[in-house]
Amino acid sequence: MKVIVHDLHENSWQALGMKVQEKDIVISTASSCAGVDIGGMMGNCCQLVLISRCVYGGFSPFVQGVLEKYKKHFGPFLEMRHGQTRYEVKSENKNTFGMVCCFYGDNITPREEQSARIQSVSDGISLQANGVRIVFYDTIDKLRQLKGIV
Repeated sequence: MKVIVHDLHENSWQALGMKVQEKDIVISTASSCAGVDIGGMMGNCCQLVLISRCVYGGFSPFVQGVLEKYKKHFGPFLEMRHGQTRYEVKSENKNTFGMVCCFYGDNITPREEQSARIQSVSDGISLQANGVRIVFYDTIDKLRQLKGIV
C-alpha cells in the first residue's frame, strides 16, 4: 500500500495521470482528513510519497502539517539514533517502507534545494524509513516524470 500526500490542485493531480491502486491512500487539500487516523495509515504503508511545492527550502504548509500529525502518532518519546535525538518509533513497520520526496517550483535556489534535502533525510531518519529518494522539478508539468519513480 502506498500513501501519497500532495498539495496539488485537483486538476493538476488529475493531469499527472498517476496510477493509484484501490488500496493506495491519497491525502490532499481536497480530501478531508478530519477524524482520519493518519498515523495508522502511514504506519502500515510500504511507500510514502510526498509531493510538495518547495517553500523556503522545505515542504509546503499542508504537507508539513500532515507530517506533524504523523509524528504525533509516535508520542513524546525520543531516542538516540546515529548520535542524534529522534522520535521513538513504536510501529512494527520500522525500516519496511521507502520514502519519496518530490519538490516542485520554479526558481528553486541551490540553498533551498540543499535545505529541502536535509529536511527530507532528517524526516526519513526520524520515521525510520529504509531509504529516502529526493527529486526536484521546476514545473508542475514535469511532475509527469514521477510516474516512472513511484
